[in-house]
Amino acid sequence: MAPLLGAVSNFGQGNQPGVLENAIALGLTDLRDGLYWDRVETTLGEFEFDGPQTTFPDEILSEDLSLSLTLNWGHPLFEDGATPTTPEGIAAFGAFAGVLAERFPDLDAVEIGNEFNGVDFVRGPLKDVSPEERAKAHAQLLAAASEAARGVRDDIRILGGASHSIPLAYLWAVLDAGGGDHMDALALHPYTTPPEQLARQIEVLRRHPAAADMPIEITEFGSSDPEAAASYMLRDYCQMALSGVTRAVWYPLTPRGDGLVPLMEKDGRLTGAGRAFRAVQKHFAEKPVTGIDADPFTYGCRFGEDAMLLWGEPREVTVTDTVEIFDAEGQPLDGPQTLSRDAPLILQAAGPIALGDQVKLGDQELIADSFDQFGYPSADGAPAPTDPFERLIRVDGQETALSTMPGQEASGTLWTPYLGDKGQRPLRLTAEQLLPGGSAERPVEIVHRYVATEAMEVALEATFEVAERSDDGIAVRLLLNDEELETQSGKAAITMAPEAISLAAGDRLEIAVGPDGNANGDVTRYRITLRAP
Repeated sequence: MAPLLGAVSNFGQGNQPGVLENAIALGLTDLRDGLYWDRVETTLGEFEFDGPQTTFPDEILSEDLSLSLTLNWGHPLFEDGATPTTPEGIAAFGAFAGVLAERFPDLDAVEIGNEFNGVDFVRGPLKDVSPEERAKAHAQLLAAASEAARGVRDDIRILGGASHSIPLAYLWAVLDAGGGDHMDALALHPYTTPPEQLARQIEVLRRHPAAADMPIEITEFGSSDPEAAASYMLRDYCQMALSGVTRAVWYPLTPRGDGLVPLMEKDGRLTGAGRAFRAVQKHFAEKPVTGIDADPFTYGCRFGEDAMLLWGEPREVTVTDTVEIFDAEGQPLDGPQTLSRDAPLILQAAGPIALGDQVKLGDQELIADSFDQFGYPSADGAPAPTDPFERLIRVDGQETALSTMPGQEASGTLWTPYLGDKGQRPLRLTAEQLLPGGSAERPVEIVHRYVATEAMEVALEATFEVAERSDDGIAVRLLLNDEELETQSGKAAITMAPEAISLAAGDRLEIAVGPDGNANGDVTRYRITLRAP
């Protein structure tokens, strides 16, 4: 089922005339907001709801909207306002959750903490501990809030995890500490995950037994690019739907001053993201969803029987007269269209819609793509079955297959799952970037190897763009059956696009990336594709 689509509002910061009315007019039925503990418990043990910053849930709930409240920060009466870590502070925090459950009997959920795996939204001693220790502290707050809130209302939902990105080491530590026993859903903010990689990362998250069937809510997602926000929303919404996410909350509803694109301006005018939101509500929201089974380079969702979202490697899209086509903001498009990686198409039919019948795609020239087919090896090291590349590291002539690393498992590691090796940190590989190791004298190369399953000709294109902070750039080698065909190095952008390469069955085509001098700052955006020439 496609997720409920909501937005992050800001009523906890004060009165916002006209915003709720405009949100309802847009079709919003779900909001996420925050209510500050110290504004309610002004005297120890006494709770007062006496102003717009503390009574706003009444107005929202009276309009029959669903609402979750995020409980974060501490209270000056306990531990000088630090995020609670003492038994007294934790118990008082939990009691506040119980008070909210009683005061707002129609409140849907309380979300415990906000991006708890980072340091921006915690105060006091928890800023200086490891993510694993912060995970244990989060589990304690979850337990206290759950016991108090459910003691008042057993139907109120408790959201936990509270993570920025999808850091599996942190999230698994929350579950290992018993957090899963006190929550109804994991709350994630996957800002650092491209939409096309979301389902793959959530699949790895679910390798933990306690996460296998745990509902997941994306309580923040958004974009800082006004031109791309509509596309991003639709692509992410589709991938969330295919991942089993039950609720998706766009950040923010109105401008927050942090550069992220709101659904509407303060005067109610819709942004591109707002128009995309309206299109989702019209065509997709809360309908049964299935994936589009075309090829690894085409993405999409079928919503219900009559609606589809489609994007991917460029090629022609033609439809019958019974199908209307719209852009990401819901504007109608005429005539044949070209599939795009950045601009998804909304397809709406008068009846059932399916590829090959009402919707036809042009020929596909791609054979392999390092982004589209990126996958995570299983826990036992078996390679991802959908990945045509062997992804490995090579040092001193010895090769080691890259393993799935959970993310945030050590200082300086990514906050999402990635491919790496415990003995070669910070070396890493994701669908979009790589970081080799070693030195020019003893390089630790990251290798992509394609083994031909049959005789073929391929057109290779491999692009690399090293970060400006790199000391001296990278060195890239192209090899066929261990014979070096081409080398390039330095800090400038590198493109390898030789003439068509003839491969016999079993031939090994390799792209190896190492440091040009040292590996300092060598974080590199890359893409490797093979096409029919």
